[in-house]
Amino acid sequence: MTRLLSPARRMMLLAASFMLVTGLPYAAQAAPEGSIKIAVGADTTTFHPHVNSLPVGNAVDMLVFEQLFRMGADNKVVPELAKTWNWSEDGMTFTVTFETGHVFSNGDPLDAEDIAASFNQLLDPKSGSIYAGLYASLGKAEAKGADTVVFHLTEKNGHILMLLANSAAGIIDVKANTAMGAEYGRKPVGSGPYMIDQFIGGERFSLVPNPKYSGKLSAKLKKIEFMTVPEDGARMALIETGEADIVDRVPAESIGEINDTGTAKVILPDSMFSISMELLNSGPLADPRVREALNISIDRDGMIKGILGGLATPSVGMVGPGTQDELRATFPPKPFDTAKAKQLLADAGYGPDKKLSLVVTCPNGRYIKDSQVCQALAAQWQAIGIDAKPQVLDLSNWAANSRLPLDQRKDNMTMVGRATAGIDFTLYRLFKTGVSTNISGFSDPTVDKLLAEGRATSDVAEQKKIYGEIQKTIWDKNPYVFLWYQKQALGVSDKVHGFAIRPDETMIFDNVTVSSN
Repeated sequence: MTRLLSPARRMMLLAASFMLVTGLPYAAQAAPEGSIKIAVGADTTTFHPHVNSLPVGNAVDMLVFEQLFRMGADNKVVPELAKTWNWSEDGMTFTVTFETGHVFSNGDPLDAEDIAASFNQLLDPKSGSIYAGLYASLGKAEAKGADTVVFHLTEKNGHILMLLANSAAGIIDVKANTAMGAEYGRKPVGSGPYMIDQFIGGERFSLVPNPKYSGKLSAKLKKIEFMTVPEDGARMALIETGEADIVDRVPAESIGEINDTGTAKVILPDSMFSISMELLNSGPLADPRVREALNISIDRDGMIKGILGGLATPSVGMVGPGTQDELRATFPPKPFDTAKAKQLLADAGYGPDKKLSLVVTCPNGRYIKDSQVCQALAAQWQAIGIDAKPQVLDLSNWAANSRLPLDQRKDNMTMVGRATAGIDFTLYRLFKTGVSTNISGFSDPTVDKLLAEGRATSDVAEQKKIYGEIQKTIWDKNPYVFLWYQKQALGVSDKVHGFAIRPDETMIFDNVTVSSN
């Protein structure tokens, strides 16, 4: 039996767990000065929060859009525009009052009608929103007066604040979106402290202060420029020569070189990134014996040491560390047992006379040594008799491939890293039957039932039991080849101050300043 906490109790717990957004009083905020250059291994093709799914896009969305709530640097939910919030007694209505007086960068006012329209577009799958299924429990947003939005839920959801704090819930200017069409994803109109200045797909994009911004987190830099540099060596050269101030995904062999420059250091912040090969649970991979064979025929420790230079730890569950650890479950690591893997394949009808053929897709520059990992995985599966073909794609083609309907996919699996703060956000979007972000086609009636039960309760002990059972089922059924938890490694110039990065790889520039030397 599930139960909801009373609204009064819930408010008390929330008040205890929230932090206020910090910021200088408006009048004391200094004018923006200085600029910063960031070289990333992979950029995004869109900044539209209803479509974007990449950390670099999340970082930009946090600067361009305001939200009712947001995730702080420590992965905690904090209010942004929201002033008060509460549930109805039956748990089916969630009401938020918010700070008024904000405007979009084009001068249009941001009022309750705009916020409701933004959420209703997020909830409409016909709009192209990839998060419509995940957010479906929000039901419908309704404007009440000038400063209140009411969500009429379709089901009880004890994780609603996590949903509202994710960057997908950035408040867009629906009217501008309608007028601009696809261009809105490249130069979106938001009410955040920055706006997009220039976007050259696959090459670079930049942000400048939004002169219309009136919130607490005003722009501190005159310009933030991102450069896309997929090749590791070229990207590391930029930080070593001072042409970039921050570089991401520093390979292990470059850490010492950057630290020795005397002008930059490599930071190794916590990471919750869980890297997996997400299988198409259809065709030959509908057979659980084949999925298990794939999972136990790879040498994770050897690959982490030999390819990643130690910048990872083997998976002990689908959900990465830091993903609501109070609800996270871990299990004994998948064994490395090629003899059993060969037997499982034979039991499934595959052998020298009938080889299993698989296409293994990976991006280039998205994750640490991703293209090398792709080659190594294929080689290890070839060693047990599988005709495995690696397919390395540039970021845009890899992302487009992942979004194809399952019946149009020509490959059998793709490498994806997952790092989302909420346990419900992570599991519901990936394993609920029919949700658009469930790209593996995984479907299990018991998991679907438990996911609904997990949403309907706010009791942590009960959630722990429910989500533990879900995670155990997923671990045992092997819908993915679980690889490892990737560590973060970034090179940061000594000129940069106040830089933070969340465990989900979202860079935070709220308090970043640069010095002249």
